Parts: sequence; C-alpha cells; structure tokens
Amino acid sequence: MLLGNDRMRRAPCCDCRLDLGGGAAMAKRHQAQDEGVVVGRRLEVDDLVAFMSLPIFYELRTAVDVGILLFDDLDRFKLPEGYSKEDIWRILIAIRKQAAVFIPEDPEREADMWMVTTSSLSFNSEMLEVRTKAESSLERSLRDMQGSPFVTRFIERTLACGLAEEGIAADEERIHELFAGAAPQTSVDQLVANYFRLSNRCDSYARREVTHGLIEGLYYELIEGVDVEELPERALAPLDPRLPPPESQVLMDLVCQRAREVGDDMRFGPVLRIINISWFFRYFNVLPRLNVLVGLLLRNILALKWGFPVLSWLPEGFDPTLGDAPVDAARYEAVFEHWSTDYGFGFDFTPYFELNLRLYLRELERLAASITYLEQLNEQIERIFESHINPRQKSILAALCREPGAILRIAPHQRSFRIAYGTARADFLGLEREGYLVREQEGRAFAFRAHPDLQEKIVQLGAAVVGSAEASLGEGAVVVS
Repeated sequence: MLLGNDRMRRAPCCDCRLDLGGGAAMAKRHQAQDEGVVVGRRLEVDDLVAFMSLPIFYELRTAVDVGILLFDDLDRFKLPEGYSKEDIWRILIAIRKQAAVFIPEDPEREADMWMVTTSSLSFNSEMLEVRTKAESSLERSLRDMQGSPFVTRFIERTLACGLAEEGIAADEERIHELFAGAAPQTSVDQLVANYFRLSNRCDSYARREVTHGLIEGLYYELIEGVDVEELPERALAPLDPRLPPPESQVLMDLVCQRAREVGDDMRFGPVLRIINISWFFRYFNVLPRLNVLVGLLLRNILALKWGFPVLSWLPEGFDPTLGDAPVDAARYEAVFEHWSTDYGFGFDFTPYFELNLRLYLRELERLAASITYLEQLNEQIERIFESHINPRQKSILAALCREPGAILRIAPHQRSFRIAYGTARADFLGLEREGYLVREQEGRAFAFRAHPDLQEKIVQLGAAVVGSAEASLGEGAVVVS
C-alpha cells in the first residue's frame, strides 16, 4: 500500500504532544508529566471561549460528526487568520479526543488508539446490525435461498478478495468451479477447497469460545494438504512502529479479549468489535501465513455467534473493481494515512470504522438486490412450473437461468443447503422425473443438465427479470449519514 504525506507522518515534536483524554498509555504519560510540570501562564477563559466559538469549529465538528474528515479536507474550509492547517487540525483532534472510546490496548503500547462515536458511525453501525441480525427480512430470505448461485457468489467473491489481499492470484471462475465440487489440482485449489469446507462448519465453531486453540485450529485446517511454500508471502503495509504489539502472542491475546462480549464499552458494539478484530488480521501477522483468510473465517464465526448471520455473507474491505464503492482508491489510501498517523494525540481510528461500515453497507445493498432478483425469478418459476417444486429445487432451476448450459452436481447442492445427501439427491431426481433435468454419469457420481426442451424456456425466464434486478442494484443507494 502506498503512503503519502510524509511531512504529517513523521513523529510530532515534543511541544505537539498535547494529549487530552483517557487511556492507559496516556495516563502513564500524564503521570510522568505531572510530576515535573511547571505551571505556565493561565489562559484567559473569555479569549479561549471566544476562539472556540468561531464558526469554523462548528463546521469542522459537524463535518466530522456526519462523515469522514481527513487532514487534507481542511483545504475546503476558510481557517482563522494566523493559524495553519496543522494548528487547526491539532486543536480539532484535541477537542474530539475528549469524547474518545479507547480501543483494546496492550500494556506495552506507548500511543493511544481511539475513536469517537459520531452520529454517522452510530447510525451506520445500527443500520448494519438491524439489517444483518437473525430473523431480519434478509436473513429469512437467505435461509430459503442460501444455495442459489445468485447469493453463493458473494461467498466466492469474499474469498477472491481475501486471496487478493494475501497476494494470491486466483481466477474467480476457478473458485466457482471448486465451490461447485471440482477436484483440487494445485495448492491454491486445495486452499480454496479447505476454505469452503471450513466456511460450512462456522455454525459449529460459533458454539465454541474463541481461544488461541480455535484460531490456530482454523489455520492448520486451512493449510491441510497445501504446500505453503508455493504460496506468495503477503506484503504488510508499513505502519508506525508504535502501532503493532511486540509479538504475535500478544496479538492473539488481544483478538481473544475483543472476542469476549462481557465488559465492553457500550459505545463499541458487536459490529465495530468485528471490524476491529479483522484489523488485526489485515495489518499484522497474528499467524505465520494466511492471516486475512483466517480473519474472514473468524469474522463469520463471530457474526454467527453474536446473532448477525447476514454479515458472514458480505465481502470485506475495499474492492477497487466495484464502480459503486463508497470511496475511490485515492480516498481509501487517504483514510489509511489518517488512522496510521499520530498527529500528537495517538491514532484516531474513527474514519477507519466509518469507511468499513460504509463498505459493508454497500455490499449489503448488492446482496439485497440479488435476493430481490431471485425472489422475482422464483415467482416466475412458480407461474411456469408446478407449485409442488420445493424452494431448493427452485434454486436449481434459478441456477440454470444464470447458466443454461451448466453441469449441476449433488454434493455442492447438499453443502450449500446443509442437508443430507439423500435429500439433495431427491431434489435432483424429482426434477428429472418431471422432465426438467437430464442425468449424466461422471465416474461413480451423477451430474445433471437442463433438458433441451427446458433450455429455451429458462433463458427467456432469466431475461424476463434480469433487467429489473440490475436496475434495482444500480439504483439502490446505501443510506449513510
């Protein structure tokens, strides 16, 4: 990741360290300072109040409260005469830190990590929690449609983005083939197959306490049968040396600590806690390799454990290939620059959490649009085919609407819907009896294709609703304050 603005990234000089607020690291520094402090001239209260009442501070605090405000954004504002951009930025951060929530600390860290619960952050985190929680409308729809390729593509894209973060090149079509049951042929193939296998077991992992053993177990199962020496090593983003804890054991302790629900600040809810845990795996080596993928699996486990199952379907992080992302690459880099820079008050993670919430909400809109499309498709299927076709069989026909010439297999259907093999087999054989599918033999296993008489009908069926679904995806604006 490229970093800019070296002038602002350098450690601030001693007279810039006007740290305000709480935090263990800060408390230690204040104690040392208070023991030998020389009391200077008393500030005139009227002058101080008049200065802080200038309209610029209202404008800046409002901008921070309803969105993302970065250092270079000050160029848009008319600053008080005689004060530099650096001066105003330091004053603004000092004010904001008075209301800070301090992010989990390790006792050896000398710089604070903090965030402020802005109106935008509170609104967006609550919006994400409400829409991804168990028994939400999206969750109920996913329960019926979880095996459809229109939604399983989100699982595949989540993995594709994670592999890219790891520096591992993987073709999305190959990922889809492996999800559909193709045999692994390379170490990357095996890694993908292992990830999908572990993803299907996240429900059972969610019933366990998050411990070192659970996290390490995910790692070792992920690399089972994989020659890790064939995989490229991830290039870590360069960070201020005061940000990372001193060793991986401390990182693991902090992850497990944050994964416990008890004793948390009420302003640091479950979704923000999940984003914080993912941060450790994205920017540090908690484990020897494949940290991003393990972090994704742990994200899914925690989402299920804490009652937000829809969150486990959403790709994580910034995907530059999406034209409708809430920020462009330059803005994403600028947010990285902000939270990884100490302007004299520790590290302000507010924009980091805000941006990740917006990225999640954008993916949520895409998932909702896919479900809307699938519901419209199922309505068309009910009109054309007999009503006794069950929801899983509808998903098979919906898959053929997407890929009319696709070869369908029983095992992926069983895995996607988490049903017994006999139940999955009965779904296919029932459609074969109705004349919708043709059975083929692949070694000792069955495979199925659309019956020739069905292919033209399903192509027309898919085209009948694809326009409205694409329109809803394009127009579906995510609500972010």
